[in-house]
Amino acid sequence: MNTIFRFRPPNKLTIDELLTGYIWFSRPTEYKDKEDSNIIGFAETNENVKDSLNRVFSDYLGLGADISYCGICCFSESLPKEKDWRLFPKGSSEGIIIEYDKEKIEQYFIQHYSLGDCFKKVEYLSNPLIIESSSSDGFDILWEIDENGILYKSLRGEIERDEKLMDTFFQKLFTRINKKYEAQNELRIILGSRNIADKTPDIKGYKIPIPLSAIVKIYVGSKTPKSYIKKLRKIIPDEIAIVEMI
Repeated sequence: MNTIFRFRPPNKLTIDELLTGYIWFSRPTEYKDKEDSNIIGFAETNENVKDSLNRVFSDYLGLGADISYCGICCFSESLPKEKDWRLFPKGSSEGIIIEYDKEKIEQYFIQHYSLGDCFKKVEYLSNPLIIESSSSDGFDILWEIDENGILYKSLRGEIERDEKLMDTFFQKLFTRINKKYEAQNELRIILGSRNIADKTPDIKGYKIPIPLSAIVKIYVGSKTPKSYIKKLRKIIPDEIAIVEMI
């Protein structure tokens, strides 16, 4: 079984998430890290990106406002060491880690959102807002690095003219994080704003239903309150093990 992991703080919202059967997708506007998923920040740091967005979408600020309604849910590819739990939002050894069946979550998003290959790997960088270019005008941007070498694509010549490439470009912008968070070993599911029906201005995120059967195990930290573990045991089916970190 291929599994993934997600840190959750020991609060009432986590209990509600498990009891009701959903995972929380945050709007990027709720992130304290202004280098993370900040489309307006990318545009204002890279003049070439701003120019391209203005050409394709007329107004980068309006685009940024619309894209801010997307939802992002973060997972880890491997079980984080307890000492690294503090690196997660609201992280501490008092929290819990939920282990999920990755294939069941993938199937859910295929069936309900036509979103195949939903997990996107995060790239960790020293300066996430700065887009590396191979040209002085900044329009040939770093696209990927693999065993075949380094690939650049042109914002004007390729990305602006191809809707799928533009979607991939936005995906890349949403998966660039500062290197100090590298221990999170993160994967993300990104629901585009086109998939979001509720666009109330002050909404903080979205509850996306997930079958309880997708949960494999729950790990509790060395400082997770015993009273909270007791609450977990009351709502979690017996077949889902609650494991204490060693």
